[in-house]
Amino acid sequence: MHGETTFSDYPAPGPSHFKYSTVKGVFLQSEDDTDDKKFDFRKQNFGLIERESENDHEGRHEEKSQWQRFESYVRHLNEKSGHGSQVKVLFLGRHGQGWHNVAESKYGTHAWDCYWSLLDGADGITWSDANLTGVGTSQAQDVNDLWKEMLPKGIPAPETYYVSPLTRTIETADVSFKDLELPHDRPYKPLIKELLREVLGVHTCDRRSTASHITKVFPHISLEPNFAEEDPLWEADYREPFSARKHRLSLFLDDVFANDGGRFLSFTSHSGAIASILEAVGHRSFALETGGVIPVVVRAEKVKGEREKPPREPSEGPPPCEVPPPLVLN
Repeated sequence: MHGETTFSDYPAPGPSHFKYSTVKGVFLQSEDDTDDKKFDFRKQNFGLIERESENDHEGRHEEKSQWQRFESYVRHLNEKSGHGSQVKVLFLGRHGQGWHNVAESKYGTHAWDCYWSLLDGADGITWSDANLTGVGTSQAQDVNDLWKEMLPKGIPAPETYYVSPLTRTIETADVSFKDLELPHDRPYKPLIKELLREVLGVHTCDRRSTASHITKVFPHISLEPNFAEEDPLWEADYREPFSARKHRLSLFLDDVFANDGGRFLSFTSHSGAIASILEAVGHRSFALETGGVIPVVVRAEKVKGEREKPPREPSEGPPPCEVPPPLVLN
């Protein structure tokens, strides 16, 4: 029997939270002069910058690959961090193309936002808790191929795989990681986290399935403790504003940094959620295509006091349309 957790009491308030910052000079995506519209992480080793780091004089680094030197550098940063400070590497992956993405392109963004996204589907397409398309599966396979190429070169495998509860993200994570030859102490065991979701409310593609359905379709996943049977966060008439979304993803990060001792973590999520994570950790904005991945080196410093919750703002997005607007292609 699943608990009845709600956003208002999840996670439990604490006496402290984290202040985040991005460690620059490690990945190209963190640099201000990288054009996110042209950058291809698949052709540039996830964006890893070939560079000498401050700890390269320690040990025989000339015999190590660039990825092995990167892992040593991250551990070096943690060793020199003061009390209450830590560094983690987050591999932020956006799901591959879903049927909701196809529908938005078909109807146009304005019509999608005010009319079609409120439906479960139309014209032979179902987008409520959307599945991946064939294109989306291929995009996730591209990520899988890249990991297969990088693992023998020493890229540190994730120690934890956090995944949004939406179907398209679980499917993406499975294709990306399920058949990789991973270290025995770092197997692919996806952990479903409620707060790692896309913008909440109104759009049915962002309403998750029941816990029973998720575990039936994906029996290999684990649900976090107190994961509710029914979706406790999605509201049919209220679209989560940006400030609330950033707060929610900041709470998620606080949970992870407080409770996960790993240094290399995978988050499989959504464009809006990833944008809020990047904002929360002080990273530059960086648009991701469907199936895109952006690694970020994040420093967290523990600070006293609960994280301030923003006031409830008006629903984001246009008011609903009673009839479909005229078709305007994106």
